Amino acid sequence: MTRVAAIDAGSNAIRFVVADFDTPASYAVVHRIREPIRLGRGVFTRGGLDEDAMDRATAAFRLFRRDMDALGVERFRAVATSATREAENRDAFLARILAESGIELEPISGREEARLVHLAVGSRADLSQGRWILVDLGGGSVEVSLVDDTGILWSESYRVGTVRLLETLAEAEGCHDSLLAWVRRQLQPLTIPPPEAYPGPTAFAATGGNIEAIARLALSCVDPLKPAILSLNRLDAVIRLLSAMTVPERLHELRLRPDRADVILPAALVYRHFAREAGAGQVVVPSVGVKEGVLLDLAAGPHDPSSPQIPARLAASTPSRSG
Repeated sequence: MTRVAAIDAGSNAIRFVVADFDTPASYAVVHRIREPIRLGRGVFTRGGLDEDAMDRATAAFRLFRRDMDALGVERFRAVATSATREAENRDAFLARILAESGIELEPISGREEARLVHLAVGSRADLSQGRWILVDLGGGSVEVSLVDDTGILWSESYRVGTVRLLETLAEAEGCHDSLLAWVRRQLQPLTIPPPEAYPGPTAFAATGGNIEAIARLALSCVDPLKPAILSLNRLDAVIRLLSAMTVPERLHELRLRPDRADVILPAALVYRHFAREAGAGQVVVPSVGVKEGVLLDLAAGPHDPSSPQIPARLAASTPSRSG
């Protein structure tokens, strides 16, 4: 048995998970923490990581180190996504994390995010039947990929995330008519490969904490160990529900976390946009993401950074505290 840990320092929260692997594809989670630290606050409008967010993140990493030592973790990897990789002061932040916790936090590209998500989704869903569109939405970016069971055929990372949308909306200072209209305008240039590029059956899967929360709102029962199936009609019903409520109402009536209640509506609109682009009638919600991809990668052995990169375009020949 191998015990490994993954840390995903996202733009809206930091997630830490420890798992035991019997085989490279079979594992059991033994410990997890979700720290509601919004590293993306201010990055997308002012350029730098917020001092308070960095203080809280550093304290969280010290906790993660103590937990890994106590639990006997054999291997771990800590990755950071769009907020950290775009921040002007990221080097000072990374150096502080390393000095105070002994953990090397690695900013990863959108393509590496897509690779890890593909790995995670493949552990929960059968990707051998046709091709899949995968949409992984975070606080700072959304990674969209066309995949099958052989790998990633096409991938693109767009600078449209939930925290980024909310903060750029606030910066517009009233130069908008509504949140819905604003988000839809930001999404207009975002596309996926045209259907003729991937003939045959195509499924649509979405990952990220927001789609998991949306599925829980839309469905009477969600098994976190099995993919949930969310029809577009139910997704539209959740969008109407959220649109009719204020953030305090979502907190009180829907019992959403504070760092979920404000971003869940723009997230739902992003997922809806790409589902429409893909012509999908339903959304598969596998309830995995970057952190599970990191776990699986660690269990399989070190990833070779010199291995072929995800193609920039589709080739012509290829059709506790929990969270």
